Amino acid sequence: MKFLKKSIITVFALCVLAVGAMASEPQKNDQKPPPPKPPQTVEKPPKEQPPRNNGNNGDKGGNDNRRGRP
Repeated sequence: MKFLKKSIITVFALCVLAVGAMASEPQKNDQKPPPPKPPQTVEKPPKEQPPRNNGNNGDKGGNDNRRGRP
């Protein structure tokens, strides 16, 4: 019974010391966040217009909602 009581007191004392050691450490959140970066502008090259068909659809197949039919 004496051993059980001594071991419980020892474990409790170690827990108290561990909590005290963790509480005295400096907080890691003391650092200020870095300043915001200036916005960067990306220049996009102008896009070329695709050539027009002038009503000529060429070989494009029509879609008349027929599935699986030749």
